[in-house]
Amino acid sequence: MHFLQTLRLDIHMVRGTSQNRSTDLLYVIHPRMWPVVLFRLSSLFTRCRLGIIGKLFSLLNQILFSCDIARGARIGGGLYLPHPSGVVVGENAIIGRNCILHQGVTLGDRGECHEGSDPVLGDYIEVGTGAKILGAVHLGDYARVGANAVVLNDVEPYGVVAGIPAKLIKIREDKPLPDK
Repeated sequence: MHFLQTLRLDIHMVRGTSQNRSTDLLYVIHPRMWPVVLFRLSSLFTRCRLGIIGKLFSLLNQILFSCDIARGARIGGGLYLPHPSGVVVGENAIIGRNCILHQGVTLGDRGECHEGSDPVLGDYIEVGTGAKILGAVHLGDYARVGANAVVLNDVEPYGVVAGIPAKLIKIREDKPLPDK
């Protein structure tokens, strides 16, 4: 997806609406957008083989917001970090569209092997404060992870998990329609 299209989806998540406005790009200066914009720039420069510039944007994100999102993480449009402090996303993590990561969330490997051992999050996922999603687990679309949960196993679509280790609490009844 094109850089500006992805950024527009991020802006829509901050605004809370998917309607386009001529003032959308002004939201880049919104404080909730800065960590996401820094990640997007870091990722863009890394993909363009300007890794040192990408690393500088990543370092700036760590210094200003304590937000450590690896440049190689593949994150769909619509990422929202309401409180970005302490968010850590591993190099091989994959995050779908319109996901919300709250403060202190960790997405990473368990240390066994690095390639392909990071989590894969579907679309419309919300991960609660302090949750840890570790290893090669897959979270289905519209799943929810409770605060401080430690997810070590796959979560089915619309599933709600909580606890240490995380266990399925329920399947959500309010199945929203996809936003296409």
